[in-house]
Amino acid sequence: MRQRITTRVLVVSGVLVVMFAPIFSLLVYASVEQRHSERQAFRSQEAIAVGNRLEKLVIDLETGVRGFVASGGRDTFLAPWTAARREYPGQAALLGRLVADDTGGRRLAASIKAAIDDYVSLYSLPMISLARDRPDVARSVIVNGTGRDRVASIRALFGDLFARERAVLQRRADRAEARSRTAVALGIGGLAAAVLAIAVLGLYLGRSVVRPIKRVASGAERVASGDLTARVPDDRQDELGDLGRAFNAMAASLEQSREEIDRRTRELERSNRELAQYAVVTSHDLKEPLQTIAVFAQLLERRSRGRLDATADQYLDAIQAGTEHMRTLVRDLLEYSRVGQGEMLRERVDAEAMVGQVMSNLDAAIAERDAEVTHDPIPDLEGDANRLCQVLQNLVSNALKFTDGRSPRVHVSSQPHGGGLVRVSVRDNGVGIDPEQAQRIFEPFARVGERRDGTGIGLAICQKIVERHGGSIWVESEPGAGSTFSFTVPAADGPDRPSAPAPDLAPAAVARDFLRRNGLAGG
Repeated sequence: MRQRITTRVLVVSGVLVVMFAPIFSLLVYASVEQRHSERQAFRSQEAIAVGNRLEKLVIDLETGVRGFVASGGRDTFLAPWTAARREYPGQAALLGRLVADDTGGRRLAASIKAAIDDYVSLYSLPMISLARDRPDVARSVIVNGTGRDRVASIRALFGDLFARERAVLQRRADRAEARSRTAVALGIGGLAAAVLAIAVLGLYLGRSVVRPIKRVASGAERVASGDLTARVPDDRQDELGDLGRAFNAMAASLEQSREEIDRRTRELERSNRELAQYAVVTSHDLKEPLQTIAVFAQLLERRSRGRLDATADQYLDAIQAGTEHMRTLVRDLLEYSRVGQGEMLRERVDAEAMVGQVMSNLDAAIAERDAEVTHDPIPDLEGDANRLCQVLQNLVSNALKFTDGRSPRVHVSSQPHGGGLVRVSVRDNGVGIDPEQAQRIFEPFARVGERRDGTGIGLAICQKIVERHGGSIWVESEPGAGSTFSFTVPAADGPDRPSAPAPDLAPAAVARDFLRRNGLAGG
């Protein structure tokens, strides 16, 4: 039966919610009750403070009346009474609101308010009026203590109120403290339960989710390291089981693909070895008859000199030229094949010495064509010195050939190219190349324009050498405006750059193209 991880996680989450909901509700209730008790305790404190203020106002009422009467009716002594009379109703009303939730306190507050009102209306106002009309009588009334007795009874009510409110305050403070302890206990219990639940959930997720995912990750690392036999458990009937089965299917497909690639690689290697051997054998088999043709053509020319007409001499010259051209084709084909095989050397190349070697090798051609070859200082390079010399010599040699009768002017320069590469350029004043044909000249046996000198393999060899050094080669040219051939190779002091691998199928393709172009391919 298929069980979804999502469903199981939702079930576990529901259980946790059911567990924590009562604890959370009790914690909220305890917190609310604690705050309510604290607010009630604070109201009791406020009630005591307001009661003290109201009691002081009663004393100010009595003090004002007595001072007014004793001074013979001087209004300045009535100021405390006037201020207290104006303020006490508001304080009495506030006291009533603060003790409204306590029945006994509410009755005491009402009694205090009524007693103060009686004192003001039934005693203090008549005494003030009497003091204005008959000061002596008013003083005699003050002396008998009637006002003091009234104030004493009011203060007694205040004493009862304060005692009651202090008792209420203590009860409320105790209740707030108890509820605070309850809230703390519930919080600690809830935290402990949460930690336990999280630990259980973590253990469950670790066993049911994390561990299988780690197995898949471990399998992926093994596959990434090349072990395509890696497999992971896939017997679960959930999303992780789907993941395991998908991973195993992928690994099996990769393993099968690698076996197929290995098989094809072995076949290609065998085919390339056979083709390379075929090229060697073919070149040997071609050289011998070509050499025979050349020798007999020379013998025929020497023996028949002066006895054959001009047409026959032309035929002999054509035979010798064609034979030499075929020998050059075979040589260049073998050279192109050898460039694609083996490893390129990685050594420091003295570029100045390399340019000097090229100039020395082409000295005769330079003198024959009255050419001027100059060069700028070139930094040291990194690569195969012989192969790089071959590239530069081929480019300079081509620059000397294709000049359309003008004295060749060739300049070799270099400049940084970025990425640890150096750009080496060979600029000439030759016939130039149509830009649309610029890329074709690097194809084996390709020739553009009207000139058909050479075999058409030299630039292809240069391209292969440069690419195996990790660089590229190109030409910038316009017809009649000369050409600039440029190639990039690693600088001696640049970062390490891996050489480009040799294409495996190049020898086969070139051999087939060679045989096809020269009419030697079968059917």
